[in-house]
Amino acid sequence: MKTFKILLAVLITSTLFTSCDKVTNPIKPAVELDTTIFPGNWENDYPEISWTMNTNTNRNILLEDYTGHRCPNCPDAATEATTIEDANPGRVFVSSIHAGPGGISSFQETASDCGQASNPYDKYCTEFFNEESTLFGQEFQAGFGFFANPQGNVNRLAPDGEEMFSLYNQWSSRVATQLSNNLLDVNIQAQSNYYPSTNGFFLHTETDFINDLSGNYNLVVALIENDVVDWQDVDGTPDENYHHHNLFRGCIDGLAWGRTISGGTEAGDKTYLDYTYKLPAGKTNDDYHLLIYVADVSTYEIMQVIKHEF
Repeated sequence: MKTFKILLAVLITSTLFTSCDKVTNPIKPAVELDTTIFPGNWENDYPEISWTMNTNTNRNILLEDYTGHRCPNCPDAATEATTIEDANPGRVFVSSIHAGPGGISSFQETASDCGQASNPYDKYCTEFFNEESTLFGQEFQAGFGFFANPQGNVNRLAPDGEEMFSLYNQWSSRVATQLSNNLLDVNIQAQSNYYPSTNGFFLHTETDFINDLSGNYNLVVALIENDVVDWQDVDGTPDENYHHHNLFRGCIDGLAWGRTISGGTEAGDKTYLDYTYKLPAGKTNDDYHLLIYVADVSTYEIMQVIKHEF
């Protein structure tokens, strides 16, 4: 217990809790751990965290599908993303992000008559976008090939002579290329403790550099809702029973671009970051999973991603 408490104290007081956003984005204040999530004596009873060697040798894939509930062609892209994920279990993970070029477009907007007699079934009244998805749309609107929904990217990489974003008919080949290359420079491990009585969890992460890298890297923790049944425009027809899969609900620390990995970027360097988060009322850990990834601050490239269920 003593070792973990010393580490925790260092984490709370260090720059590990500061943002490394692009200069065009505001820097958010540090967020300390919410120890009230633990239903007991935090100082004495919280379980000690220990780590074993990470023997993973595979670089996984984050497939970001930029979509909207009023986008008639987006369900086809979502089907393609799910097909690719299902064909590569444990290697490809989908994040369905409700945002358009520049932030929020008419495809993501909610109806103007929600809660009124003119819209008795609250069609298009669920707000699927969030602050972080809006930031993504704003940042990627120029110079990355993001010009409309549905589009997406594969590990935020731009193949030679191409742009980062592409139409969904290119996702499969881009995924296949990256799976074949399998160039792994960074590993990630995660442990968590979820407490139903407070509906919150503690997340503990280890980032381990396998090869020497230059530049700056951040750790991002995305909250993904597994499945939501709600309205969706499907080829021009509103469907109230559409299944929205792998919905990006934001980052658990509110930092779209993540927290600084400050433990070094040479082979063998490790950084440990801890988080706490309370789930929305009416939801439990069965409704969500986390996508934890390391991103290059200057290029946005996803160096590694893992799925974590808590």
